[in-house]
Amino acid sequence: MQETLIAGRFAPRDLIGKGACGTVLEALDLRLRRLVALKLIRRGPGGIDPFRIAAEARAAARLIHPHIVAIHDAGDGPDFAWIAMDLVIGEPLSALLARETRMAEADAARLALQLLDALGHAHGRGVVHRDVKPANILLAMDDGDGPGDLRLGDFGVAQLGAGHADEEGAVFGTPAWMAPEQVRGEPLDHRADLWAAGVVLYECLTGRRPFTGNMPGLLARIQEAEPPPPSTIMRRLDSRWDRVLARALAKSPDARFQDAKAMAEAITPLLLRAKAPAMGGIATLARLAKFARLSPAG
Repeated sequence: MQETLIAGRFAPRDLIGKGACGTVLEALDLRLRRLVALKLIRRGPGGIDPFRIAAEARAAARLIHPHIVAIHDAGDGPDFAWIAMDLVIGEPLSALLARETRMAEADAARLALQLLDALGHAHGRGVVHRDVKPANILLAMDDGDGPGDLRLGDFGVAQLGAGHADEEGAVFGTPAWMAPEQVRGEPLDHRADLWAAGVVLYECLTGRRPFTGNMPGLLARIQEAEPPPPSTIMRRLDSRWDRVLARALAKSPDARFQDAKAMAEAITPLLLRAKAPAMGGIATLARLAKFARLSPAG
């Protein structure tokens, strides 16, 4: 029996995940002769324009970085748009947090530096992710004891170039990780991604999100409330995390870290101080510390 191909070139192998906007499959790309993760974005009223997603995915394909899921190609079909990207063997950070609640301090710091490395690379090339959250952060499987290396994926709602909205009042992203200006549908820049990175880091360290609840209360708290300092939730945490996350989650973009490099520089001493027997010792710590000396466009 002849195998049904998607877009004339992808032979589906397995279902990876399914969400409100579409489906992700493991597929064999017969043109590239390799396994890929194939994201299919359905057309429909009130949804994200698949034409836009495909166009943005092609632009995001220029982001070649060890901590970003590489995009190989993208296109349009009569019923859906598709994006072909690296197949990462592992699990999303959201699955790890659901299973283990919180992470060791050193592991959280290490992953935060890898995330900031990826964001700095994207921002230096004019790409703002706009949907940084644990479900879009993949942890590659390895033979170590701690979480695998981070890969940031799903640039489907990325903004190319900062300082403009898609249309007046347009809102993209996932509410719990949105910065205040994003919630309001205002023009945003790379500092909205740094806010989201702060939300992710807060949850990794404490086992809870800084802002919770149902809509619209959640959106009000993001704009008005100050979350508890992490060290008041986890008593053994270094209190310097309180200052780092207070700045990352400042309501005004001007009061936050101004780029990924600055945020990494604040986190690096905390990583170096944390005990991390599963991280490969001093050599690994030294390699991670080097990120603080890189430019955001690195």
